[in-house]
Amino acid sequence: MDHVIFKIPPLPVLITCGEGVFKTGEKHVEREYSVFDLLYVIKGELFLTEGGKPFRVAEGEYIILIPGLEHYGHRGCLEDTHYFWLHFQEEAYELADQGGENWTVLKLEHGTFETPPLYSLRLPRKGKVDQKAFIEKQFRSLLDDSAENSDLPLRKQLLFEELLIHLQKEAFRIPSANERVAAEAQRYIDRHYKEKLSMDQLSAALHYHQDYITRCMQKVFGQTPGQYANKARIHEAKRLLSVTNDKMSSIAEQVGIDDPTYFSKLFKQMEGMSPVEYRRMIKRNIE
Repeated sequence: MDHVIFKIPPLPVLITCGEGVFKTGEKHVEREYSVFDLLYVIKGELFLTEGGKPFRVAEGEYIILIPGLEHYGHRGCLEDTHYFWLHFQEEAYELADQGGENWTVLKLEHGTFETPPLYSLRLPRKGKVDQKAFIEKQFRSLLDDSAENSDLPLRKQLLFEELLIHLQKEAFRIPSANERVAAEAQRYIDRHYKEKLSMDQLSAALHYHQDYITRCMQKVFGQTPGQYANKARIHEAKRLLSVTNDKMSSIAEQVGIDDPTYFSKLFKQMEGMSPVEYRRMIKRNIE
């Protein structure tokens, strides 16, 4: 039974969610919930057994644990493993061996003037997502309880429903036009972020208007092309800081940033510490 099927409406209801870390060697405790438990691995991997069946959930993968089935970690994590967890409720569900191949199979009944149409979600119990940035952005929004977003508690169910629908779309592997453009931009930036990359260059390479590329990336990844490129640059900078003794100016240049001062400012903004502090911390941990 590799898929779980929900008849909608109504959609499953969000209960609560959170973020956790299993340190190297730690494993999930033995539990049994009366509600669904969705686990998404941000980094690392989890080793879980549910109902006697073992699963390995790697980075960018999720698992939906079924109510009433005991689950536990059958092996300790091989590295520090970061994950999101989410509990939701839906009493009417089925388990099936197969899902669906397209949206048409999800429509079960036509509606009338007084009754809504009936659909189903057919989600893999364990799946891999392509659009990690979108999924992680949804989880971050669900976890955001800041006072500035006073309406967020009322909107969290909507965010959760968007997440479920996105997982269904991922299961079909049918990219939208926005996703295709965003994926093209992502691949191009991944190849060229170390260069003096500009929006003009990106637009010319992909043959789309700059504004359209930006809208697509914001919708799919929650980031502009510039933000995505900077994230890639800082990720590479962290690697260089860890494995080389190069000067900050050299590292900045290697990741496509001309100004070392701006590089240090951007690094601190994204990582919460300066490049020098990061290198010192890494060296200390290694020693």
